[in-house]
Amino acid sequence: VPIFLDNKSRGHYEGYCKEVLWPLFHYIVWTSTSDGRAEKQNWEDYVAVNQQFADTIIEYYRPGDIIFIQDYHLLLVPQMIRAKLPDAAVGIFLHATFPSSEIFRCLTTRNEILRGILGANLVGFQTYSYARHFISSSTRVLGCESTLTGVDLDGHVASVDTFPIGIDANRVHKFRKEPGVLPKMNAIREMYADKKIIIGRDKLDSTKGVLQKLHAFEKFLRDYPEWRNKVVLIQVTTPTHGDHSKLENKVSEIISHVNGLYGSLEFTPIHHYHQNIDRDEYYALLSVADVGMITSVRDGMNTTSLEYIICQYEKHGPLVLSEFTGTAGSLSAALLVNPFDYAGVAKALNDSLTMSADEKATRHQQLYSQVIKHSASFWANSFVKHLVSSTEERALQSHEAPVLDTENLVREYKAAKKRLLLFDYDGTLTRIVSVPKDAKPSPEMLSYLQTLCDDPLNEVWIVSGRDQSTLVEWLGEVKGLNLSAEHGCFSKPQGAKTWANNLTNVDMSWQQDVTEIFDYYTERTQGSFVEHKKSSITWHYRLADVVYGAFQAKECQNHLENAVVSKLPVEILVGKKNLEVRPLSINKGEIVKKILAQNPDADFVMCAGDDKTDEDMFKVLSAAQHMAVSHQQQLNKQENSGSPKMVPVFGLHVNTPVYSIAVGPAEKKSMANWHVRTSDDVVNALGRLATTLGK
Repeated sequence: VPIFLDNKSRGHYEGYCKEVLWPLFHYIVWTSTSDGRAEKQNWEDYVAVNQQFADTIIEYYRPGDIIFIQDYHLLLVPQMIRAKLPDAAVGIFLHATFPSSEIFRCLTTRNEILRGILGANLVGFQTYSYARHFISSSTRVLGCESTLTGVDLDGHVASVDTFPIGIDANRVHKFRKEPGVLPKMNAIREMYADKKIIIGRDKLDSTKGVLQKLHAFEKFLRDYPEWRNKVVLIQVTTPTHGDHSKLENKVSEIISHVNGLYGSLEFTPIHHYHQNIDRDEYYALLSVADVGMITSVRDGMNTTSLEYIICQYEKHGPLVLSEFTGTAGSLSAALLVNPFDYAGVAKALNDSLTMSADEKATRHQQLYSQVIKHSASFWANSFVKHLVSSTEERALQSHEAPVLDTENLVREYKAAKKRLLLFDYDGTLTRIVSVPKDAKPSPEMLSYLQTLCDDPLNEVWIVSGRDQSTLVEWLGEVKGLNLSAEHGCFSKPQGAKTWANNLTNVDMSWQQDVTEIFDYYTERTQGSFVEHKKSSITWHYRLADVVYGAFQAKECQNHLENAVVSKLPVEILVGKKNLEVRPLSINKGEIVKKILAQNPDADFVMCAGDDKTDEDMFKVLSAAQHMAVSHQQQLNKQENSGSPKMVPVFGLHVNTPVYSIAVGPAEKKSMANWHVRTSDDVVNALGRLATTLGK
């Protein structure tokens, strides 16, 4: 299906793609003297073109289709599609290099670009180093959780893997056998009779290493004088996007210098052709060469190296290949060089020219087998198979709770005679913040809570991991509000003057050992700190370096599991940028059990939370629902058999509506029945309930 672009495509391709993304991906940090208006317009054009592609794909999409997106021109498309087609199989492959996080973070639209890419189920790269840089950038820039094989963004896990690209070898064989190739091969051999031919063919831009190649060739002629007058370098450079006149002048200067120093009236060492050559000439050059020379300083894939190998099927000419090309990792039989090490490249050229026929044949056989086996079709099939398996695995693993039906929530709330409302605090009623003490309640939220507490049919609880003093300071003015602190360790029902201590007879001797371990890691992790509560101890690393903090957290967790958890009745809670150690017998689920038991007549339950500690509440409510169903089934059997009726247990009846709500993305694994995306959605739902009875 063709997509006809409008005038915005100019700012998309020639502007944002070629002036921002391409230089950055190739480690060229641009400098601009403009006021930013042109860059802003180019970005808007880039977004518009990406949206146009996404809209067209969405229009023609049918369930079961596979969406395969190519390269940096369409980096926003995966997320745009994901927003409309959450179950679609979306993959993106970047043919270009991907820079380190220190370079990538220079991009002003870095967040948008990363989020766009991470909308895919599978992100493919040419080499492992590019994939590693992408994962590192996602972790450092967005703060995502990641592994060696994927990145988790808001509950959606994008798999990341390497897929070395290939060429259509049969097509290359066909082209080099065309009638026009052989006469040109003979003409080149005749022109450079009795000379060894080194071939280079590159685009004329700073990443292709043409300057480095010329300097290395000069070094070769200087260090190995026996090859003077016996070797020629035929360098073809093709024009490319942008103004490269300065580079072209430098190339001409070096060529003139080398030819003047080592050439004569009868012999010219370097022959440079700055032009586009036809296909017959190209394959003729690759076929007659004695050595192929590629010295790119940054290159995504470089198919010239692969085409050279196919064209050397009979001659077995060695390949001198830059280790910075995307194909270097899969072409280990080539002579890999650092293009900045001129002496090393010169030695590789000498080794190539003096290599025995047997070694040439052995190396070429390895290279040829690699190119034939890992063809373009093999690359595409591998990517699509991985994409399909990643999508299927995600579908099997994720339990996607539906978005909260607010209208139904309000309707059943209004019909109820006894309501239980249970809320976590951080991340549920307020947003997660870097500094915990900054998570103060908004006046709007306090107003809603007060209105709900004023209704005599409601029992409202805040079940938080916060300590007692913080909850009293922030929420103590809400009359009629019930508080539970430190994950259920302390409770303060409305009207109570003191807190009930649920830690009676609980062994707390583990705290000293845990404190020592946490202090050890705090000293070695800049930005981390320890929070002491009466029932638990928490190590926070939200302000630490993203990657190092996560690494230290894993080390600390292993240390705790070996030294403390295996010996004492405690457990580790892995939270959002924190580790918490608490007694096994204390959790939010236990306090919810007590609340349910104290309210057997409740005919409406709402419970909202955002992290793993809140899953204990969801589990209890889910178990209560199952027990209520089982209880009703037993009652039905007893009524039919005339046996005495059972006494209700657990405080829930079979028809009691239970709204357990997880805060976060739909893909988030949770025992909750519903989900909302943010804490703002929870507060908005409270607002609906608080104002509904007045309507």
